[in-house]
Amino acid sequence: MACALDRNACQRGSLAFEQDEAGLGVGRWGVEAGEERYVGWVRSMGRAALLDLWAQMQEGQGLEPWPPGRAFEYLILRAFQLEGAQVVWPYGGQWEQVDGAVYVDGLSCLVECKHWREPVDFSPIAKFKVRVDRRPPAALGLMFSVKGFTEPALREAYAQPLRNVLLWDGRDVSLALRGGMRAALGAKWRKAVEEAQVDYELKAEDLR
Repeated sequence: MACALDRNACQRGSLAFEQDEAGLGVGRWGVEAGEERYVGWVRSMGRAALLDLWAQMQEGQGLEPWPPGRAFEYLILRAFQLEGAQVVWPYGGQWEQVDGAVYVDGLSCLVECKHWREPVDFSPIAKFKVRVDRRPPAALGLMFSVKGFTEPALREAYAQPLRNVLLWDGRDVSLALRGGMRAALGAKWRKAVEEAQVDYELKAEDLR
């Protein structure tokens, strides 16, 4: 966490920072040559363009030239970035592929995105939790799913003490893109702390 929030320290390590057009800190960790173009594409997008891209995802339209699943990862990160969050673009570690990270409002978040045709079952949630558990205790996992999560997955999420993973379905994403990603994350975090809700469904009033 300290590295992610300390620009000078990060430049001496694996994680380097650049300034985007708005002067925001942007983490870039192991971005491969093929990934550079995706970063370039998404950084050219403002809020309206992200909403258009999200609408295409919801309608199941082809997203060429984006590879399957990649557009969703970059959309989520860019949406946070537009609101001043510090983001780390998708990168490959020694043992895993990470969809990205977000540092904002005192929270250090690992991101996982699922752009599947069907709702996500519990297995990917459990695997993601294991990855988050390998991080320092302050790390928080954010799992986004275009098609949401199955009812058995949600029941299992409460039977198993997730604690450090928050689930976002397509409706949550829609509201957050329009009302504010930071406000949405804050609302979900508060509900997790106060009421142990890992899948709290955002409401419009949460984002006012």
